[in-house]
Formats: sequence, C-alpha cells, structure tokens
Amino acid sequence: MVGGGNSAVTEALHLHHIGVDVTLVHRRDTLKAQEILVKNLEQNQIPILYNTEVKKVTGQHNVESVEVLNNKTGETSTLPVNGVFIAIGYNPSVTLAEKSGLELTDEGYIRHDNYRTSIPGIYTTGDVAGGYKQIVIAAGHGAEAAMTIFEDVINPYWKEK
Repeated sequence: MVGGGNSAVTEALHLHHIGVDVTLVHRRDTLKAQEILVKNLEQNQIPILYNTEVKKVTGQHNVESVEVLNNKTGETSTLPVNGVFIAIGYNPSVTLAEKSGLELTDEGYIRHDNYRTSIPGIYTTGDVAGGYKQIVIAAGHGAEAAMTIFEDVINPYWKEK
C-alpha cells in the first residue's frame, strides 16, 4: 500500500484483516493519518517503510516486484510483491463549480452555508465542500444537504432575499 493518509492506512488495515500480507510505503517520516488509525497499524504489526518512494513496478504478466527508493539515504532496493495499491490522496475537482461562477474558499473548496452555494438553487456536498475526506462523512453530508434542499423546495430561501 502506497500512501500515508487515512485512505492508505484504512485500506492497509482492511487488506490485513482479510489475510493479505501488506506493507505500507510512505514518502515522509510520519503518517498523516488519524492517530487511532496509526495505533491500529502498530497493534496489527503492519510494517511501514518511512521515507520511501515506489520508483518502478515490474513483472511479466502480473506485478512481481517494486523498486523503492529511500529518499533519506538515496538507497534503492527491490521488494517482491504480488500487487500495488496506491492511496496517495487527491484534490476534489471544482472545475465545473468555477465555470458556473460559484464562490470558492481560500483552500479551493466550494463556499457554502448549510450546503447552499453562492448561486441560489445550487447545492454542494462531499469532498468539494471541504472537511474530512471520508465516504461516511460525505454520505452524511449528502443526507443533510438533501434535507436543506427539501426545506428550500417547500420554502425557497432565495425568495426572501
């Protein structure tokens, strides 16, 4: 598993719990994941290669090995593996929001007040709205946004302005 945030650690734990031998590879000297997840990694004795980057994936018909670089020492090595999972994060795409004229925060998320954007009748939720990037959070926010939309259909807030 390549990464050091919540997604990578959660996926590494999941793979471990279903019986997969997993090693976490992270390019920095500390993980960005929540402390509870990091403790869970340690309790399950999942190896972590800090300051390490995957430089090459090799194999004839399937993944057979990875070449890794220790970015502190400059040393490279080859590890035998059967698969590579990359969970190194992403930035939510707000291109359509920008093109639509929606206001964005300084961090690049869609600005909103209770999921209402700067354009009446357009709502936001999920990763583009900011906050924790976890599916359970996005699903919960989706439910909250749905309630806001329902309220606005019954009594449109923009007619008051």
